[in-house]
Amino acid sequence: MTHTAVVHYLGATAKSRSVVASLVADLIHAGDDVTVVDISDHTVISQDFPPVWVVRLLGHRLTSPGLPQVLQGLGATLLNPSRARTSAHTSTQTAPKIRPEHQQALDQALESELLTYFRRDSIPDTPEARVLHRRLLAAMEATYGALDALWSKNPPDRILVPNGRTSRQKAARLVAEHHGITVGFYEDGRAMPHSYYLGTTQPHDRLASQGEVESVVAPLGKKKIAELAQSWLRNRMAGENGTNEFSTGWEPTSNTETERDHAHKEHGKKAVFFASSFDEFRAFGPMWLMDSWSHQFEGFDAMMTILEKQGVALELRLHPNLGSKSREYFNREMSDVMDLQARHPGLVVHWHNSSINSYDLVRHADYVIVERSTIGLEASLMGKPVWVTQASQWDQVADIRQMLAPTDVTEDLLQPWRASPLGAQKFVAYWMVQEHPLHYDWSHWSSWNPERAPLRMKIALLATKNPWRHKARLVRIEWTARRNRRFLPPETQHRKPVG
Repeated sequence: MTHTAVVHYLGATAKSRSVVASLVADLIHAGDDVTVVDISDHTVISQDFPPVWVVRLLGHRLTSPGLPQVLQGLGATLLNPSRARTSAHTSTQTAPKIRPEHQQALDQALESELLTYFRRDSIPDTPEARVLHRRLLAAMEATYGALDALWSKNPPDRILVPNGRTSRQKAARLVAEHHGITVGFYEDGRAMPHSYYLGTTQPHDRLASQGEVESVVAPLGKKKIAELAQSWLRNRMAGENGTNEFSTGWEPTSNTETERDHAHKEHGKKAVFFASSFDEFRAFGPMWLMDSWSHQFEGFDAMMTILEKQGVALELRLHPNLGSKSREYFNREMSDVMDLQARHPGLVVHWHNSSINSYDLVRHADYVIVERSTIGLEASLMGKPVWVTQASQWDQVADIRQMLAPTDVTEDLLQPWRASPLGAQKFVAYWMVQEHPLHYDWSHWSSWNPERAPLRMKIALLATKNPWRHKARLVRIEWTARRNRRFLPPETQHRKPVG
């Protein structure tokens, strides 16, 4: 019997309860002896439910049994490594120090976590950031020490880590690897609705994941691979009922030839550029830092200059997630876009809050240019030639072209080709076959859906035990997102956003 330890902490995602309960149910059904290792004691920013009394006051309820009782009912053992270590050690014993060979990877994970938290492309030099860094560092070190003490004496056969990107998750992985324990990863499903991922590769490891695509999908055959890929694309394009959370509010995709199609044919070729919002990948070292652009619009500008001279019509779609970013970052992006539009007066901009359907933009495009956005993968599935200006999760598998430096941007390299969708199909099938259906959903834990929480339940999160600075940040995030969503295009191309 395989002894599997599932590392978990409450509130990692809105679906964390459903994911870990479904995972444990499947492991036990497969015959594993399962221990759930709860590292919640070292949580710095809680994303758990509000207190029960607040929930009741607002007319909602938390359901019973809770997650611990569900896991025990399934047959899992629950273990808190920090409390177990405290009971086994005297107060004079010090925590194991982080091993030197692990320090760089943990520093990168901590940086990535801070970038995500502050919703910026750099960590601000503020008292808030310094305090949060210290607290996350202490939590990471405590988690590392507690798990090191636990697994040095009682190692399981394997551990499963949620995602593996952030500091405590990375600490669990590194400690397990040091003790020779097999490591796997799980998280909310990336490819299918109501599913979870379980695999041997950390989801943000672009080289390792692409390196195993062929071996994972080889038994499927081309027909099954194509079917899985088309199923994924249909789910992505299904609007509010689909898996692309950013498509809510878009116009429905058009399956018939429209006036836009006729106009497209009459006016020649069209290039559509899809911007990305910044993300935490850039904190992950050399595998993600391949390009030499100072920002995404520098690469777009160089390509637009060549295409413009060839009479190619230019369109730019800003990423819908831009609306969730900090006001400083948002304003800077708007300023960069307006400068880009000033240099290319014929450029049509579809703003982040536009209802135009990005899949229709792809369908009408002869060139699809992305930074690293998933729309590039989708366009490749649709048989479109795709150029990327940064490292992406699928750039070694899909039939795409990389434009990572000014020297790459030439007329020859910007010639469209008859793109094969097979590589993109294989990558999507690789995602699909590693996902498993959830056996639980939000209704097992609460009377409201945390992913689509009503405003009063968002406000209730202020009652969760957290630092006051974080509570103030939640208010600012909500207010900023509302302001960003209400953005109206400037009356003139050169007007700078304010506020």
